[in-house]
Amino acid sequence: MANETDEIAPIDPDAYTDEYYRTAVEGHREFADSGGRTLSARMVRALEHAELQPGQRLLDIACGRGEIVLQGALRGAYAVGIDYAQAALTVAGESLDRTADLRIGLARMDATRLALREGTFDVAFMLDFVEHVNQPDLEASLRQVGQALRPGGRLIIHTSPNRMFEEVVYRHYVRNVHRVVLALARFLRLDKGKLINSLLLPTDPLPPHDEYERALHINPQSAGSLRAAVRDAGFRVRRIDHWEPPQPSFFPPELRWHNLMLAALDVVRFLRPLSKLPPLNRVFSNHIWVVAERE
Repeated sequence: MANETDEIAPIDPDAYTDEYYRTAVEGHREFADSGGRTLSARMVRALEHAELQPGQRLLDIACGRGEIVLQGALRGAYAVGIDYAQAALTVAGESLDRTADLRIGLARMDATRLALREGTFDVAFMLDFVEHVNQPDLEASLRQVGQALRPGGRLIIHTSPNRMFEEVVYRHYVRNVHRVVLALARFLRLDKGKLINSLLLPTDPLPPHDEYERALHINPQSAGSLRAAVRDAGFRVRRIDHWEPPQPSFFPPELRWHNLMLAALDVVRFLRPLSKLPPLNRVFSNHIWVVAERE
């Protein structure tokens, strides 16, 4: 399966820094408070999809800070985390060093060349990995994970952003809603406040991303493209899910009125709550989940 990402060079592992894992990767606040014992809603959802049982073997691809490894071991699994970035393994190692009684392993490894025994693992995770690798490396990694899993072993994938949302819904609908709201605010002289401004309501062709996302998200997927890649690697796709984690209040509690106004605006720009339901969630959700099994 070829596309325009084929020629994109792999990201240098040194681009992933200690600061990145501690301040930018989803769940960093929970990690800072608990060292991985409290999880973000997104990681909780991933573990729910895995249906992990005591005694199983778990593989976490691009394990980052190691929360899934820790939580798998706490549930009675033998949990192995691999990452090709040394900074990730250093952060994870510092946290997991305090769990000597658990069955945990960490290794620096490239997902396209897994040095693992075939058919070893019952469950594998690829959380926020696929958007960081070019298409050939994604396809190679999926094949490698398929070999590492036992027949019937389960693979849990999460990726964000959803390419359909960014390239279709945001570009052709959401940002035009923002334009209308900003024009109306200028007419009514309401465009100087904290709620109605171009920072909160961007109108650029692509959604706003932070510096890490712009540099590291080189291969955003749609549900269709990801399903095809997973199937081509020899998996049976059991479920495509567009569940989104609960959104925190944008403004602090003392600005409750602003949060209510923003929620009202979301009814128009994101068609909420209808956009959380099929079939609209396929294009309005910015989160894609795949649950698959090795053939």
